[in-house]
Amino acid sequence: MKILFNVHLLLRTRTGIGLYKQHLIQALVATKELDSIIGFVGGHIYRDEALLSLVNNDQNPLSSSTPTARGSLAALKKVIQDVPGAYTARQALREWQDGRRIGALAQEGFIYHEPNYIPVRYAGPLVISAYDLSQVRHPEFHPPERTAFLNKHLGPALQRADQVITISEFSAQEIMDFYQTPRDKITVTHLGADEIFHPRDSLTVAKTLQALGLRHREFVLFVATLEPRKNIIRLIDAHSSLPEFLRKDFPLVLTGAAGWQDADILRRIRSAEQKGEVIRTGYLPRTQLADLFSSAAVFAYPSLYEGFGLPVLEGFASGTPVLTSNISSMPEVSAGAAVEVDPYSLEAIADGLQRLLEDRVLAEKHIQAGLIRSKDFSWKSCAEKTLEVYRKIS
Repeated sequence: MKILFNVHLLLRTRTGIGLYKQHLIQALVATKELDSIIGFVGGHIYRDEALLSLVNNDQNPLSSSTPTARGSLAALKKVIQDVPGAYTARQALREWQDGRRIGALAQEGFIYHEPNYIPVRYAGPLVISAYDLSQVRHPEFHPPERTAFLNKHLGPALQRADQVITISEFSAQEIMDFYQTPRDKITVTHLGADEIFHPRDSLTVAKTLQALGLRHREFVLFVATLEPRKNIIRLIDAHSSLPEFLRKDFPLVLTGAAGWQDADILRRIRSAEQKGEVIRTGYLPRTQLADLFSSAAVFAYPSLYEGFGLPVLEGFASGTPVLTSNISSMPEVSAGAAVEVDPYSLEAIADGLQRLLEDRVLAEKHIQAGLIRSKDFSWKSCAEKTLEVYRKIS
């Protein structure tokens, strides 16, 4: 089989879809079942070894830049997101650059796998990955331009695709319910945790903790882009409602880049920082992130909507007790290994945090349950199920 990928997100700091793309391609290559694998971006073609070099090099210009440079680029991205016509113009540019460039590959028998919802034009077999329908269920969580773009183009893309891949049974049901996509056209490929996420002792993580002024197993960790969907303000308020000794002994550490509509979030963070109860690290490299995951007393992820919730799995694999939401896809991933709470309830979030921080027996129970649960997911399994999709249309 010969596979063609859109790889533009590999040129950015890798989160979300970019990480999915990286790990899926690496796992597909490891199966040795592909005759050829090609990536394209901006009119450029990366074949086989050249593609692997791009995939394996996560030191792209943005991820290797300074925090100031990353902040400036993130601010620019937020401005562009609100410019009328930005998404439509971007897609038109990709059609011109990439659609024309890859046209001949259809004649060579390549299957085009678009891992970011909306494909460019292509005359050959097509697979698309659609992770969730947050723009439909929660349009308030996205720039209006993005919501309008996806609402206009996703339905036709789902109809046009020969097969659709999504990352949870929850999302598969969402796609069927809203777009009436037949179930036999949808395949669920659960994600896996990067091998970098595993338990570590206090000596191994000492350098990272010292640099950030943290103590081993004496903080609550949150990891995600700072945006409303992640429910950060409620998490901060729930943490602030804990008894004073817990707030002081277990500060809330917020790790992640700035996001869309983060002004209210940043105001609430600054207020909590002044009290010494919240520490914001900003974006961190994956190595330091893995150290924090394995060092936290609790990993808290009470998101309001997720197609999968990969950080929950990363917390499990790191040997840390996890608190997450009892809605959308999170219970499917957790299967009871996390403390699952109503993310709309401050009291429920606070109660879950307090129980995990004060009851070490309960925390250890969830540590062990999480480690066991994490073994049910892998990028190898994701790749094998993806190959089955390719075989259906090859």
